[in-house]
Amino acid sequence: MRQRNLLTEVLFERYSPHPLLTPADWPYPINSVFNPAATLLSDGSTLLLCRCEDHRGHSHLTVARSKNGIDNWIIDPSPTIEPAPRTHPEEVWGIEDPRITFVPSLNEYFIAYTSFSHGGPGVSLMRTRDFDTFERLGA
Repeated sequence: MRQRNLLTEVLFERYSPHPLLTPADWPYPINSVFNPAATLLSDGSTLLLCRCEDHRGHSHLTVARSKNGIDNWIIDPSPTIEPAPRTHPEEVWGIEDPRITFVPSLNEYFIAYTSFSHGGPGVSLMRTRDFDTFERLGA
């Protein structure tokens, strides 16, 4: 069996030009955009669930879609998912670092994300079928 040399073998190449998205691309004011979750949708398009930081330093999540996953991004006109500290106190300082998993047997996407509060960071979960409506499942 042939062994791979993972120290010299190129497994991925960074897309150039990069980054794909910057705050200048956003349809509303943000301080920064980084660390998105990514998934391919049933129509073959790419969806990014981007962590955005507002000018207060609090994070929220916004959907960006592209037919080819490289350019012509369509970004939601306002935050897609904002912290809900009244009902989810673990989100008082923001929501960050989403990860998406599609569960075919349920035809739903589950989103694990970091909720941030006085107690520090925690892991929270929500689900969606369409990336328009979301159900928070808690921390």
